[in-house]
Amino acid sequence: MTNSKQLKIMPYFGGFVLETLTVGMYGESRNAIREYIQNGFDSIERAIKELKIIGPGKGLIQIIMDEDLETLIIKDNGAGLSTRNAVETLTSIGASAKDYQKNAGFRGIGRLAGIVFSNRVIFTTKARGEAEQTTVTFKAAEMREEMKPENGGNISAEDLIRKSVEVSIDPAKDPEDHFFEVKLEGFDNPPDECVKYKLMEQFVSQVAPVPYSDKFPFKADLTAAAKKCQLPIEEVSITIKDGTNEPVEIRKVYEDKYKIGSGLIELSKCETHVSPDRNWWAWYGVKDESGAYIDSRVYGLRVRMKNIQIDGTELVRDIFQRQGLTYGRFQDWYVGEIFVRPSFLVPNARRDGFEETKEWKLMRKALGQLVKRLGDAAYEISNKGKLSLDALEANVAQKRDEFAKLHKSKFKNTDRVITFSSDITKVQKLIAKASKEADLPTAAGLQ
Repeated sequence: MTNSKQLKIMPYFGGFVLETLTVGMYGESRNAIREYIQNGFDSIERAIKELKIIGPGKGLIQIIMDEDLETLIIKDNGAGLSTRNAVETLTSIGASAKDYQKNAGFRGIGRLAGIVFSNRVIFTTKARGEAEQTTVTFKAAEMREEMKPENGGNISAEDLIRKSVEVSIDPAKDPEDHFFEVKLEGFDNPPDECVKYKLMEQFVSQVAPVPYSDKFPFKADLTAAAKKCQLPIEEVSITIKDGTNEPVEIRKVYEDKYKIGSGLIELSKCETHVSPDRNWWAWYGVKDESGAYIDSRVYGLRVRMKNIQIDGTELVRDIFQRQGLTYGRFQDWYVGEIFVRPSFLVPNARRDGFEETKEWKLMRKALGQLVKRLGDAAYEISNKGKLSLDALEANVAQKRDEFAKLHKSKFKNTDRVITFSSDITKVQKLIAKASKEADLPTAAGLQ
């Protein structure tokens, strides 16, 4: 038996770790806005449900875009942080006291998101009943410099935080006040949403847990489905103030009319689907006309947890595509949302999908069955549109115009003539197919 020597392990985390958790974490830097809204929402829920210092429906997140377009403030009236734990909480990276089964954010990483494009990220917070407030400033520009490939291994992550963070505790104006404020100061290649009000409004209306527009006619259907599933649609008031303009409250953009290629249409109805285990439910609008929606703010079925959007439209598009090669396009033929119980699935760190648990695999399979049915319905509507008398008459009229142009040019362009001949054959087949299923008046028109 040989004598072994026990060596003490001294792990070292270089600056590249922080670079991975900031610059390398988010595919789109605008998701920093979502992260701060998400944290504010959690703080408001704690203030309402746990501390009971504000009433239900009284939570508010304010987004303030400065006139100089060099500063963005996101402030909530939630629980805030006390002076005894604010610094430790805000400088602990990848650690959080939040419950992943209840809170929207729980990894303790999102607060770093603004470091990517701001020169300074300033957190100011206060808990109710305290006479002081805490300010923690991350010198983000200096941090990015230290995290560059040529420098990132020369300093530990802990030393980089110590070097780049400043703390101050100051008297508060009102002991009863409670809040958490994020100030992104001095932009360096920021996302367009930070400097363009309209883009900020559009982004927040999609990703944040804001109320539906008063123009959306199916609120009662959604409320019934949420009640059946016992998974409510959680909401918070969010306003955006642009320079000296008055704040505007943001709503989801679902309304009563939508644009598709052929014009403005109304939904014929709204259908809901509650999963058998009641861990998720969905709603989707049904239209009687063929075509994809044009407005990128609404098209596609969007997955939400605590009413905060996970990814964009690609998550469900992938599920559509698994049903058939051409089914992916039908994601854009529908509007709707899928609400998931927080205790059921775990969002991945980037919040563009879920951890590959058995629960997510089962849900993805169930969603596949749902979107297969929606895709089949879209195919049916599409085929009916192609075979309608009006559609075929319009098609033939277009072919007459093309023929006239070819005739005028004395059919000199051989490639165009061959393509035209092929198109005519396709139209003839569509007419023949439509004639088999048509009533007498329609058959006469087709003839």
